Amino acid sequence: MFCRLVKFAWRSIWRNGRRTVITGLAVGMGLGSMIFYEALMQGMSEHMIQTTTESWMGDAQIHRDGFLDTKRIDLTVERPDSVLFMLGQDSTVSACTPRILSPASATSTTELKPVTLIGVDSETDPAVTMLEAAIDSGSYLSGDSTELIIGYKLADDLNAAPGDVIVITAAQADSGLSSNMFFVSGICRFGSDDLDRYSAFINLNTAGRMLGIPGSIHEIAVRFAESEMGADTTLGFWSKFSVFRNSALGWPELAPQVSTMLNMVDLGMAITAMILFALVVFGIVNSLFMSIFERMYEFGVMKAVGTRAGTINAMVILEAFWIAVISTLTGSIIGLLIIWITSRTGINFGEFDVSGVVFNKPLYPILKLSRVWIYPLFTLILTTAAGICPGIHAGRLNPAEAIRKSL
Repeated sequence: MFCRLVKFAWRSIWRNGRRTVITGLAVGMGLGSMIFYEALMQGMSEHMIQTTTESWMGDAQIHRDGFLDTKRIDLTVERPDSVLFMLGQDSTVSACTPRILSPASATSTTELKPVTLIGVDSETDPAVTMLEAAIDSGSYLSGDSTELIIGYKLADDLNAAPGDVIVITAAQADSGLSSNMFFVSGICRFGSDDLDRYSAFINLNTAGRMLGIPGSIHEIAVRFAESEMGADTTLGFWSKFSVFRNSALGWPELAPQVSTMLNMVDLGMAITAMILFALVVFGIVNSLFMSIFERMYEFGVMKAVGTRAGTINAMVILEAFWIAVISTLTGSIIGLLIIWITSRTGINFGEFDVSGVVFNKPLYPILKLSRVWIYPLFTLILTTAAGICPGIHAGRLNPAEAIRKSL
């Protein structure tokens, strides 16, 4: 009996093939748009995370308790050698690099600008950050105590070029001042205003001597073996390295504005999906009611010869099911086709800034089956469920009135 109802429902939706095709395309295009939008938002989220972590921050950082809040020069990482050794032995860590951070001023022959002085380890830094890859002109740090790398915006502000002399002045840990002369060895271009305009990079040992904290560091940036670990709050890394009065923090805590933006993206996706599925339900209900009114005589005869209301209800729901199948297949094909095309060409939105993250390259949609499957499934379920109300209405029709209205 059920198989016959399924076949009958399939034939019924093609009695008015034009309406079925239009309904299927309308729902399918909505589903395809959601699948593509989900992939595009995933691409944007991945870009934000990569830009935040790979350019400079790393997947995680280790600091002395209170350093991030106060930026005090004397709050250096406790037992840095032991911490760095433990990081080297940890299987979740692929690379790490120590740093020294301090507010300072950069003076050229024409200008004076406030900067953040950053001491980096030229050997370990390239495995964690993009500083070496971001060199736009000049060369990377080689270990010379007079080398200096500045961002291209700071170079414009100071009217400086590779080979020019810059004087860096910073406060020492004992409250004194230290001024050193550096030669611009390289100019970098990160795409971040903070790094390109307000940062000056020198060798780690030079920074330690200049600030009066030789052998000490303020920060250890960490790159995990898998980038997803940076947002995994259950990872044992956080408790393991939050020792010796130090704190280990992942990128969501270090860049809360980016984490908030990603949560807003997920919320926006959920709201958009709710609106779309509501429109789908109303569209299917409207289509099925139109079909019922066109076949009033048919349902009246079926009721007159003793067909149960439940059977008629099941038949209408099966018609909705077949429309759902057509819509889901159509939408999935449309969405995957658009993703396949744009994942190769990319989508260029120009250059803009969101929560401090610069988008200056094309965005590429990323298809994650672990998230995308929910949209076809919900389309199939909700479109099928949309047939319940019209099915109940058809099952409750009075045979005499249904036949009379259709004549």
